[in-house]
Amino acid sequence: MGDTRTAMIQVLGAIAYGEWKAYEGARARATEADSEEERAAYKKIAAEELRHHKGFARRLEAMGADLERAMAPYKGALDTFHSTPSGDPLDEAVGAYLGEGVADDLLEWLRKRVDSETAEFIDSVIADEEEHEALATEKLRAMLDSDPDGRARAARAARKMVTRMLGSSGGGATQPLRFLAFLRIGAPHELMWALTTGYVRRLRALGIDPFRVPISLPVLRARAA
Repeated sequence: MGDTRTAMIQVLGAIAYGEWKAYEGARARATEADSEEERAAYKKIAAEELRHHKGFARRLEAMGADLERAMAPYKGALDTFHSTPSGDPLDEAVGAYLGEGVADDLLEWLRKRVDSETAEFIDSVIADEEEHEALATEKLRAMLDSDPDGRARAARAARKMVTRMLGSSGGGATQPLRFLAFLRIGAPHELMWALTTGYVRRLRALGIDPFRVPISLPVLRARAA
């Protein structure tokens, strides 16, 4: 029982810090927005991400846990992941789209493992995150439809994102072990299935093959020449 409680504190700490990083990212995008409409949308997202962070912080406090101590093991990995923008707008749009999807799938899995009060709060977070994912989907789809090679580039960007996620621990050999807490609170096979199938489903929904890079017709003709 004690091990499960410790693992839950670690999981909530990781999510609380992830929500903080999402808040920082949305706030930055609001500052960089090209239009008032886009700026307003990102300001709304930033406010919602901050609400999520504070809500998970309250759940940790209700468990008698210290927020900063619970988040500390995950700061290095999440800071590394969020501090390496590609500079390519399409890469960043793919990252935003898949990142929102990962958050949705993770929270859907987590709500089945927590108490009823926390599950109710998570439901409100999921409702917000589904709106965020819809915005990210709309933005990415517009970029893909305007670029003949967009889906090939997006497939590469998706694989790069996975590589970044796996390699962003960067805090020594013990750092990845921190994330094993997610597997210790129950049904790890359900979590891995949700994340894997969610990744594949979202890419296929936009006409992107997650397992290979499609080659455009101009490239095929050039190779045949």
